[in-house]
Amino acid sequence: MVEQLLHWLQTLNPYMVHLVNFLLLVLEGIGLPAIPFEASMLALGLLIHSGQTHLGEAILYGALGNTLGNVIGYYIGPRGLSIIPEHVQRRFGLTQIHDMLERRGPWMAVISRWFGPFRTLFILYAQQAGLKILPYTLYSFIGALSWTAVWQIGMWIGGAAFVELWHRYQTYALVIIALIAIPAYFIYKYVKERREGKVKKSVRE
Repeated sequence: MVEQLLHWLQTLNPYMVHLVNFLLLVLEGIGLPAIPFEASMLALGLLIHSGQTHLGEAILYGALGNTLGNVIGYYIGPRGLSIIPEHVQRRFGLTQIHDMLERRGPWMAVISRWFGPFRTLFILYAQQAGLKILPYTLYSFIGALSWTAVWQIGMWIGGAAFVELWHRYQTYALVIIALIAIPAYFIYKYVKERREGKVKKSVRE
């Protein structure tokens, strides 16, 4: 199955994978949680490893997508904050983000890029704190470029290492998987039958 998956990944159109990764990083850049960008970055890492695309392209397109998401979030921010009452913002210390933005300015776009929930708050408060769109976009791009580079290089190296290890040790890996999966299946079956037996017994009573 792993061999089939690796083969399938190598048959993907690199431009389509770049597009999917770009769109996912736009959503991630807006500040939305749980965006599965790791999958598209890993696919790009494997395509880079097979020579079908280039590392620099993956980093640049990803950074542009993430920056576009930041800009969208910049304009959405005030509307999002208007939903949260001011006393709630103060109670949870959200207004401290506003103060940090006023003190440190657009550099917070670079710093906050590395801290998930904190970065979302930065995006929401950026316009309200008085940051202008041009410096905000520039520093957001710097942050996105550094963050995307680290992730994409990691996925490229990790993906290549996985492929090499898999081809070298796949027989041992399959044996280990079987040794784990077979007992796990019988344990699961045993536990399930006992639970069903207890349910039937309680229903009869």
